[in-house]
Amino acid sequence: MHSFGFKVVPSDGEGSGVPVAVAGQVMVDVQRLITEIGAMMVRLELRIQNGVPPEILSKFDLRIGGSSSAGLGSDPAEGNEALMEDVLNRLSETLSFLGKGVVGTWMEDNFPEELGRGRIAGCILDLADHLDGHTLVFGTPDAQGTFRRVDREKLSRYTATGDASVGAFIGTVSRDPVRRNRLVVSNGSGDVQLSFGSNIDPADIPSFISAGPVIVTGTLVRNRDGSVSEIRNADGCYSFPQVRFHRIITSARDIVLLNPVEGRPSHDPSSGEWSLSCDVLGIDVTKGSWDECVTAFHDYFSFLWEMYFEGEGDFEGEELEIREYLQSLAPVL
Repeated sequence: MHSFGFKVVPSDGEGSGVPVAVAGQVMVDVQRLITEIGAMMVRLELRIQNGVPPEILSKFDLRIGGSSSAGLGSDPAEGNEALMEDVLNRLSETLSFLGKGVVGTWMEDNFPEELGRGRIAGCILDLADHLDGHTLVFGTPDAQGTFRRVDREKLSRYTATGDASVGAFIGTVSRDPVRRNRLVVSNGSGDVQLSFGSNIDPADIPSFISAGPVIVTGTLVRNRDGSVSEIRNADGCYSFPQVRFHRIITSARDIVLLNPVEGRPSHDPSSGEWSLSCDVLGIDVTKGSWDECVTAFHDYFSFLWEMYFEGEGDFEGEELEIREYLQSLAPVL
């Protein structure tokens, strides 16, 4: 990974220095921005529905004196370089573009999740405000960028959604156990109130209840801890026979795949447990919630990767098949 650093300098170029309060707050804004970009990437890749686990969020922490000789720098742990580099590249491109005073469709094109887009826009606005006439210098030693201002009016429109945003939620649909005339959707982390929009025929709702795991699209309302508490005006409900992961993310690793690995989801209504399996790799994990299940799937894949792809040894039979399949997923270096 290329070294990547941040520092605050006077915009007038004079050697008067930068107030500690300004530099400190700007670095806090930069850290928030990196964390929000990284969290959005993780949510989209893992398909987790609620908060990103803290051990994964810590992947995006900056370090003082890490890879930067001045200011803060990135210093990801071994095995996590690719994800951090992708986040920093996205950040660099975003600040470079928005810092020119234009917005266009950049936010929609580069941040497809409305929740993440709103949070990222808010961080950028805070960063511009806290620079207070100073300039943020960022990038690698041989490719430095600068940022000091944005088009506030155009960028502010992305922060207007607040706690509600259009998105998708994975779960199972059922009748509310207390109020039978209401619907809920659950993925093991609690019941989420569900109301459908006018485009959904009420006659189709029984089929949603019996469909098992589904993806519901609509307006997701989140509570203070970031968990989805309600879905309003749902305009779609689709079963999904499989999920594809193009990247395996765990607390310790980040593995970019040439071809996706597929997982088959299932839900046991009697126990409320979720399962995710991949026959070709022999993965079959079962957990109490979807988020726990998908995280465990990635952990198991990472274990197999270390043992059969990176490990040395003479493999035969099923072990050799696993090794060859993992090799088919690996990018050509």
